[in-house]
Amino acid sequence: MEITNIESTKKKLWLEQRLALKIKTNPHFSLRAFARLVDVSPAVLSRVLSGKRQLTFKLAVRIADALVLDPQERSELYSFFNSHRDEENLQTDRVGSELTIDCFNAMKEWYHYGITQLLLMEGFKEDPKWIAKMLSISEIEAKMAIDRLLRLEILNRDDNGKLFKTTFHLTTTTEVAAAGIRHFQKQILEKSIYSLEHDDISAKDITSITISINENKISEAKKEITKFRKKMAEFLTEGEKTRVYNLGIHLIPLSKSIEE
Repeated sequence: MEITNIESTKKKLWLEQRLALKIKTNPHFSLRAFARLVDVSPAVLSRVLSGKRQLTFKLAVRIADALVLDPQERSELYSFFNSHRDEENLQTDRVGSELTIDCFNAMKEWYHYGITQLLLMEGFKEDPKWIAKMLSISEIEAKMAIDRLLRLEILNRDDNGKLFKTTFHLTTTTEVAAAGIRHFQKQILEKSIYSLEHDDISAKDITSITISINENKISEAKKEITKFRKKMAEFLTEGEKTRVYNLGIHLIPLSKSIEE
């Protein structure tokens, strides 16, 4: 019981610190805005912050995804659940372990991620024909993707049968995951080429700069790019969602190293 109370306090303090940090960087940020970002009701977060409700592992994952936490920050948050987990969290871990390979084999098609973002839009319709039209895919692809996302518990249904995103945590540390990500990124690059030719310039931004660099700064540059992606994702997801976008930033070598 004592361990449980300590863990509960740690989770509560972590959440309070995150909210305080957001308010510090944006004085207009509020508990309600935080709830919208995580896609839960303000009442749920309020009860967690007041200690009247436990921060569950599932909600922690949703917060980590919404805040676009880096691996180290995620590790810190998830460590609060290592010494003691309730039955629901243990079940979540078992499902995650069993479906890791299946998840990445299934989710390598870009439109799975598109669907999870479409349902965050106010006018979302759980209609394969509508989804297919929105994402320019076939109806059968839309239907099979929803069924697959439900089976993998990335999507679920509430008491009224309405779809919602569970933000089930997907690891990217296995070889299968890496292969799935490579497949996904290839598709996104192909979509970028299509956008370059067909989308109005006001609806896109595809730019680049060619520079000679100090290769010793690559690791630090990647960290800065991660920070920028996180900040831009938070900025773009504020307010009403009206369209699904992909934010991609590339830093790639165009020549051999001088050391070669």
